[in-house]
Amino acid sequence: QPKLHTLRHMASDIHRFGMPINYETEHGEQFNKFIREEILRTNRHNPSKDVAIAFARQFIIHHVVSGGSFLANYKNPVSKLVEI
Repeated sequence: QPKLHTLRHMASDIHRFGMPINYETEHGEQFNKFIREEILRTNRHNPSKDVAIAFARQFIIHHVVSGGSFLANYKNPVSKLVEI
């Protein structure tokens, strides 16, 4: 019963708050292609770390280019911006 009740509110919650965290609209295994391509670019000493750093850099660039910013002080967000 609780799951069915949650589904009743799903559409309005998505409109209010956006998509749920870790919610995929595509199959998860399709992302493996990008991970494999990135592993081929590493030196294979620590591929997990290298892939994580590469995807983090891509995320940062995408975030900044799309108009986002990284705020250091959340109480006074205009006072300090973190430079990347």
